[in-house]
Amino acid sequence: MKIYLSPSNQASNLYSGIKTNEKAEMEKLAIELSEALKGYDCEVIIADKKLSINPGGRSAEASRAGCMLYLALHSNAGGGGRASGAVAFYHPGSRQSREVAEALVKELDLLCPVPSNRAQPVADGMEQFGGYGLAEIRNPYAAKLVPVLIEVNFHDNPDTAAWIASNTRSIAEACAKALAGSLGISSKDPSNGSIRLYKVQAGAFSNLKNAEELAGRLKKSGFDAWITG
Repeated sequence: MKIYLSPSNQASNLYSGIKTNEKAEMEKLAIELSEALKGYDCEVIIADKKLSINPGGRSAEASRAGCMLYLALHSNAGGGGRASGAVAFYHPGSRQSREVAEALVKELDLLCPVPSNRAQPVADGMEQFGGYGLAEIRNPYAAKLVPVLIEVNFHDNPDTAAWIASNTRSIAEACAKALAGSLGISSKDPSNGSIRLYKVQAGAFSNLKNAEELAGRLKKSGFDAWITG
């Protein structure tokens, strides 16, 4: 499996209380996440910094490279410097997109010592901008990728800004754990007690109900089963 990491290029988004910005921190996170994922059975590609998030840019690069997941890495702002918590956006056309988004938020909020105060930490990325959607959800999906945009926490809150900047490796490891669990990626390290997994496609359906019925039968027979969009 190939995973594409697209760190934010927004250098103008300054962190509160410390001398850094969203671009610098998310590029650091992309490198650390790439390192953390070396322990798993997957390949990681980090976006070319010169490419935009427009259709012919990063989405096209990810598609050419044969990636399955497009993960946009961002930090957040809003709430007058008091907001906290991870926020993730998914594409409603992909069940797997939502599952990854939910797993990322769960692991990041467990890690952060500042409690989340988000009422909707996982949201439909295509509802943004009056239904036009976030570019890093809309464009990767159009390129037949599974898109997720994660806002790891708020950079205009001085407490969570400091936490992001000083915990890059831990954040990367939490993200790697979430990706491995939600995507079914096995660990390369035999010492952690994991078992190498082999995935088999059991069917292809145009009707979601039929896919859910087959997945239910497989689970009753003792098999792990999940549905991808």
